[in-house]
Parts: sequence; C-alpha cells; structure tokens
Amino acid sequence: MRVLTPYPGTGLFRRVEAEGRIVHRDWDLYDTRHVVYEPRGMTARQLEDGYWRAYRDFYRWGALWRGAATHERPGDRLRHLAYAGGWKKFERVWDALIRTRQVLHALPLLETALSSFGARRPVRSRPPQRATIAA
Repeated sequence: MRVLTPYPGTGLFRRVEAEGRIVHRDWDLYDTRHVVYEPRGMTARQLEDGYWRAYRDFYRWGALWRGAATHERPGDRLRHLAYAGGWKKFERVWDALIRTRQVLHALPLLETALSSFGARRPVRSRPPQRATIAA
C-alpha cells in the first residue's frame, strides 16, 4: 500500500510540476507515504490521512492473523506473522534504524528470526523397489 509519488525525472513529475501541483521538494518525504503534490478532488492532507487510516486498518493484528491463516503449514504461518508483524507493527523502529544507519546491526537478528520459521526439511526419497515376479 503506497501513495502515488511523482519522482523527479519521471513523466509524472514533469506533468504534475507543469500543472503547479508539487507542494514541496523535501526529498526525504518522497517515500510513497507522504503526499508531495496537490491531488485533484481533495487536499494533500485528506489523501495522506486516508492513506494512514487504510494502512492502520489493513495491517491491524486481526488482518495479519487472517493472512497467516492462509498458509497450510504452521511454520509458514509463524514466518508470515514474524515478517508482517515485525515489519509493519515495528515500522517506526525499522525506519529509525535505517535513517540512523544502524540497520546492519539488526540484520543478523532479522535473518535468524525469518530463517528459523517454516524451514522445510528435505523430503527423503525411498530407494526404488524391485519388482518381484511370482513363479
């Protein structure tokens, strides 16, 4: 779920800029979560408020549990919850780690958590059986 963002150098940016609808050039806000242009038919604030309301509804715990329940294996359900919950419910923490260039310190923890859930064991194949012929 993202907000349409007219990135500099794109046709969309040139068109929206030519129409005088770019509201600022704070490049830190060109992140698909903030509205950086004046949309048609509503204000930038209305669009951004609607985005965050939909985001909260879509990523509430009940919705994450229902998404996890679509997986057949319990390990895959846990991986879904670990990833979706860990990313979406702690997004501000991840954002702070990324912006302060500390995310690499958390990477081993994230990789360990995700790799341990839902790991599939190799399927053991049986040796071919010989056909017996009755005399």
